[in-house]
Amino acid sequence: MGFFGGTARQEPVTSPSYEEETFEDAFDSLPPLPKPQDNTIIAKGVTFTGTIEGEGIVQIEGRLEGEVKLKGSVTVATTGVVKGPINADSVRVAGEVQGSITARDHLCLERTGSIHGDVSTCSLVVENGRLDGSSKMLVPPERPYVPEPPAPPVESDELAFDAD
Repeated sequence: MGFFGGTARQEPVTSPSYEEETFEDAFDSLPPLPKPQDNTIIAKGVTFTGTIEGEGIVQIEGRLEGEVKLKGSVTVATTGVVKGPINADSVRVAGEVQGSITARDHLCLERTGSIHGDVSTCSLVVENGRLDGSSKMLVPPERPYVPEPPAPPVESDELAFDAD
């Protein structure tokens, strides 16, 4: 029964048309969130004091007063200054580092770079930069042996016959 004693009018039940958007469809049409980045930049003009520890890529264009412990790579740009030790897989120095560097894989000292401290690495490239300290060459870490998968059997159109 409807208002004021009249009969209620029944509305036909319809599914939403392509022009109507359901609540769930509104979320489906949103763009996806950006993929998380695994690199960090300390920008020119910024001073960071503390320890950087983790995995990824760190580029220092400003000033870092502290320690770097990284599974990944560190780049000290021409405007970058690091006061403290660096321990990473690979290190590239185009600015200034005042502290020891341990690069487990590779260390590159560019012509504009200077290192005031001892370095330890498996591979050292000095492009006419300044190294005030000693260098120690590390033994490269042994890579685990991974056997090659067996080759798939060769299929042949010829039939093999046993000759008796």
